[in-house]
Amino acid sequence: MKRRIPSVHLSVTLCKLDKFIIQYCTFNLKDMKDKKSKIGFPKEFAIYIPKMSSEEQRILKEQKKNFKVDDSLVKVRDYVIGLLPNLPTPSDFLVFALGKILFSISDYDALTVLEEEFSYQGLDLWKIRLLLRRGLSEEAIKKASEIYKKEDISFVFKLHSLRSIANGYLNLGNHEQCKIYLNDLFEVSLTSPKLSADDKPIINDILLEAHKDNFFLNRYSDEKIKLENKINVALQISADLGERNHLGSFYYLMALLQRDSGKIDDSIKYSNQAIALFKETGNVSLLSASKGNLGTINVIKGNLDEAESIYIEILKTFRNLEENRFTALSIKSLGNIAIERGNYEKAIEKYQEALNIIEKLNLNETYQYCILAELYLQTGRLNDFEILIKNIEEEIRGSPPSIIEAYLLFLKGLGDVKKLNYGKASEFFSKALVIADRQGRGELSAKILMNTILLNVNKYDVEKNLEELDLAIQNISHILPYFIESNLIKEQIALRLLEGKIFAIKQDYSPSFNSLQKARDLLQHYKNKQLLQMVNKYLEALNNLESSEDLVSLEWVNEPFRSDVYSLEDIGIRYMQRSHVQIEITPLALILLHRSGIPLRSFVISKRTVKDQLLFGGFIVAIRDMLSELFEGQKSQVLVITYGNYKIIIEAHPKGFSSVAISANDSFSLRRKIHQLTDKLSEAEIPRQYYGDLSQQLSTYIDKEVESLFGPNLVYSDAIQTNFKE
Repeated sequence: MKRRIPSVHLSVTLCKLDKFIIQYCTFNLKDMKDKKSKIGFPKEFAIYIPKMSSEEQRILKEQKKNFKVDDSLVKVRDYVIGLLPNLPTPSDFLVFALGKILFSISDYDALTVLEEEFSYQGLDLWKIRLLLRRGLSEEAIKKASEIYKKEDISFVFKLHSLRSIANGYLNLGNHEQCKIYLNDLFEVSLTSPKLSADDKPIINDILLEAHKDNFFLNRYSDEKIKLENKINVALQISADLGERNHLGSFYYLMALLQRDSGKIDDSIKYSNQAIALFKETGNVSLLSASKGNLGTINVIKGNLDEAESIYIEILKTFRNLEENRFTALSIKSLGNIAIERGNYEKAIEKYQEALNIIEKLNLNETYQYCILAELYLQTGRLNDFEILIKNIEEEIRGSPPSIIEAYLLFLKGLGDVKKLNYGKASEFFSKALVIADRQGRGELSAKILMNTILLNVNKYDVEKNLEELDLAIQNISHILPYFIESNLIKEQIALRLLEGKIFAIKQDYSPSFNSLQKARDLLQHYKNKQLLQMVNKYLEALNNLESSEDLVSLEWVNEPFRSDVYSLEDIGIRYMQRSHVQIEITPLALILLHRSGIPLRSFVISKRTVKDQLLFGGFIVAIRDMLSELFEGQKSQVLVITYGNYKIIIEAHPKGFSSVAISANDSFSLRRKIHQLTDKLSEAEIPRQYYGDLSQQLSTYIDKEVESLFGPNLVYSDAIQTNFKE
């Protein structure tokens, strides 16, 4: 279904959202608490009363004294269902409001019975929402489109059908179509003729639903602070409406956002707030989803038994509700727990079960099939691996998504490692890493780097080539920031131990001792006494050596890397559980510096005026003295320093230039892009003597590489062009 893209941008949301932006979660729920003592129907139902017939309004006005605004929606359901037989012809909005209550408390059986008894557009819309909840998105889109095209449809129902169409495309992974329909929804609602006071709460109700879709659409592409601001606005509007289900939903979304940002305690807090509200309203489905977030957090914390208990509980709920998509996701989560436990056969069983459900729903889950292929490889099921890889290649033939292309190349490399084709595996890993880095795919870049390190040490065992150990050390330095950023302690320890052994083989005493000491410091927090004793034994042996040449006489240094590889092989597979949505990584500014400290080329983020010359010139002076030290090495080196409120990431190349990114935050993915840029520019002829004049050919080459990595968001700037000639 092709549609014209409206001119209104998606940022125009929720009644001119930008006017309501607030920086922190400062909204006050005092009003919500005050309403708990008030008499009347809950707002989830009450906002529709003014749209009902006069007779229905009269009856409900008399009955509202028997209700409180904080009552469970189950109580409202029981009353309205009892009221229907006493009404000769219930109004469409009464039946629609009842449908909303039934959907909100996951009473799908009653919704189906009601839909069979009454022929109302309002009920049809909630039946469509039920199809979406059960994963039957294509059918839902078709039915919602039919309602949307009707001439006699009310404005509220028109918006409701638009939101259902957008949600259907979101479920199917068709983000472009989802954007189009969300644009339509926001444009129609915000540019419609003057709405009555009775309409506005209902329109806000629908827009809040659409805003949830907008969150999932932009969860991994928008800046965290931008998303947090939008959720805060939605929370404020939800509080003003007195709508507890919306409030709970945005608490849940905030919990997901904080979890994505690594703020686990905040995520738990928001999850518990969402759970409390969903228990109050009786919303079983969203209650289970919020518990599912706590399950994921328990996996992150290593509390696998507790996580498993949560997933089993919510899986039972989703199965009873026939919510097939969430059933599949819960089964897959149980598969992820099996991965964490190293039980790959069970993980395969769970992934196959989940993917069978997903396939029936026509959902695009190629990434999950890549995970299954990796599991096949880990368990030695090479025939199944080869068949699945061929199927994936056939599916994406022509124009493969970049992330799938990178994952597929990586899997082929893993396959060649198993076949001991190390040279071919190295080629596949290198190609995969380039694509993953360009996409800002931190978790996949880390997975590829981890397996590249294992390939380096495997090749050393065979060839005894010290260059492979140099490459391993370089790759370890690249991947450690990811482990630190993700707070993966076990992985940091494992790589510090490997690093210590490699330096010992190279007879570099001080780096070997420092690496082992860092491993010991981490172990004191990790509380692994057996491993701590082993590291202390290694450090004691190093202290007793008379010279660095004696390092190779140590037993643990002489052991082949096979045992180290065996203990490290399953580390990479842990990253498969992270989202495969592309994350946009753009620094505030990017400067390419000559070894002398003179800028070769500078770029700034578009639509941002750089007035503070210190942002550029000041820090260049500050680091100029460091550059000579950085360039002394014969390999690329990375330095991260803090300058005011900025993080400055510098990668110096021995060819005499450095790539410098100025960013609000340090990140592994940004480092990877800077590394890739540095690596690519090392192929160019950077002049050894430079006084501020760069050739047009070299300028064009640099601009092209910057744009290919960062897109059009970074534009050339002459803010720091100065006459450096003396």
